[in-house]
Amino acid sequence: MAFSAFNTRFINPTTNAELTTTTVPVRGEIQSISFSGFNVAEIDVTQFSNAAKTYLCGTLDGGTVEVVCFMATGANLQPTLPTTGASTPTDMKVIFGNEDAGKDGVTVAFSAFVQNTAMEAAVDGAVQVTYTLRISGAVTVAYLNRT
Repeated sequence: MAFSAFNTRFINPTTNAELTTTTVPVRGEIQSISFSGFNVAEIDVTQFSNAAKTYLCGTLDGGTVEVVCFMATGANLQPTLPTTGASTPTDMKVIFGNEDAGKDGVTVAFSAFVQNTAMEAAVDGAVQVTYTLRISGAVTVAYLNRT
């Protein structure tokens, strides 16, 4: 059964406290979050005597997280722009679903840095900021089912 994206949010995985605009490198009012690029390297170990290709699993690449935000006003909500070599990974956990209400959901914990920031403005539209976070290290997925 599907569950609602309502109340999806960033959490500090150590303290389980909600990450604020001053503790996570994403500023603004989050509109969408998408993970992509999860993949495992494949190592070709095919020999001349094999009738078909043979592979071993290599290392896991956690990929990227794209976060689209409405740009908000206020001193703490200004967009962060990555500086080459200056960004360091931040531990984050995204909770999909309404964990507080005892509903089904999924948590994804990872460490990432801001790889790219893009801003967009259109006529009769809100200014949006899109952050691309590059995952560094392991990704932990946990399923919540309290019903």
